[in-house]
Amino acid sequence: MVSKKRKEELMERIIDLSESVKNHEVDPFEVDVEDFLKRLEKIFPEEENPEELLLDIRAMLGLTDVISQQEDWIKHKSSLLHFDPMLVNMKVKELSKKKLAYVLVESWHPTIEMESIAKPGIEDAIEYWEDLEPISERGAELDTEEVPPGEISKEDLAEYGFQSNEDFDEKIEEKWDELKKETDEENKIPYWNFVDSDDYKETIKNAWLTSFLISYGYAKIEISPLEEEITLKAREKRKTPSEETGTSIPIAISYDEWKDRREKNE
Repeated sequence: MVSKKRKEELMERIIDLSESVKNHEVDPFEVDVEDFLKRLEKIFPEEENPEELLLDIRAMLGLTDVISQQEDWIKHKSSLLHFDPMLVNMKVKELSKKKLAYVLVESWHPTIEMESIAKPGIEDAIEYWEDLEPISERGAELDTEEVPPGEISKEDLAEYGFQSNEDFDEKIEEKWDELKKETDEENKIPYWNFVDSDDYKETIKNAWLTSFLISYGYAKIEISPLEEEITLKAREKRKTPSEETGTSIPIAISYDEWKDRREKNE
C-alpha cells in the first residue's frame, strides 16, 4: 500500500509536468505517459477522500493534455515533410538552370572548407613572436618573503574550545599523531579523507587544525591540478618554518560540496 504522501507527490508531479508541457517548457515526448498511467492505475483503488480523487482527475487531465500536445506536434511535422511527388516534379521542370543552381548552392552544406591566413594575420604573428620574452625569462618567480606563523588570539582559541595556548599545542600534537596513524606507507592521505567529518562544523574545525599542522611544519600539502587531488603528507619529524619556504594555499570548504562528499561515502 502506497502512503498518502507518496500518492499526493506523484499526482502533483504529474500536474506540474503537464503544466510545463503546456507552457512549452518541456518537450511533450520527454514525459513517459504510459508509466504515469500505470502508476495512477495502481494507486486509484487506494484513493479514499475527495481531495485525492480531485488530484487524480487533475493528473489524468494533465496526461491527456500531454498526449494532445504530442499529437499536435506529429501533425505539424508531418504537414511540413509531406509533398505530393507530382507537384514537386512540376515545380522542378518550371525552374531555369540558373534558379536550380541557386537552390543547390543555398541547400548545399559541405563538410570541409579551405581557409588561408591573410597578410594582416602574418604581420600579427611576426609582431607576437618578436615581442615574446625568451624561454629563460618566462615565468620567473617573484621574490617572496617568508612570514612565520603568528600568535593565535584568545578569541580564536575560545571559539574552538581551547582555554590556553598549551591546550592548543597539545591538540596539534594529537592531530599530528592522528595524521601519522591514518596515512599509507608513503605517509600520505587524501586531504578530504582526513578533514571531513559527519558534522559540518567539526569539518571546519579539522581543516582549521590541519592548516596549523602545515604551517607549523608537522605536515606537507601536495596539490595535483590535473587530477584535481589534494594530498596531506605527515612528516616523521617537524620542520620549522625557517627550514623551508612556506606557501599559502586557500582551500574553500563549501557546505554543498561537503554534503555531496558525505552522501557519496554513505
